[in-house]
Amino acid sequence: MTGISTFAYLPLAALVLGVFAGFVAAHWLGLRALFWLIGLTSVVALVLIVRLAGVGAGEEERAFGPFVWLTGGVLPFLFAAIMGGVGGRSLAARAGR
Repeated sequence: MTGISTFAYLPLAALVLGVFAGFVAAHWLGLRALFWLIGLTSVVALVLIVRLAGVGAGEEERAFGPFVWLTGGVLPFLFAAIMGGVGGRSLAARAGR
């Protein structure tokens, strides 16, 4: 996890996966599934934020993992899921679902 590829590929993979998950949830599974996806992702983000808040002085190395996953994985996934959900709902409305 400490390699440079973590910083390069994690946000990109999270964005692609988030758009796909949001689109599928909104277009084929419905609005309720999209809200569950957004809610569960927000809970994961909240857990990581609480872990970051619990890091004390002199323990900065312990904050590296949660910070990378929060900023490089969870937040891009959440943003992309919302945007994919908007696109999925739009296409579902056009299709008459």
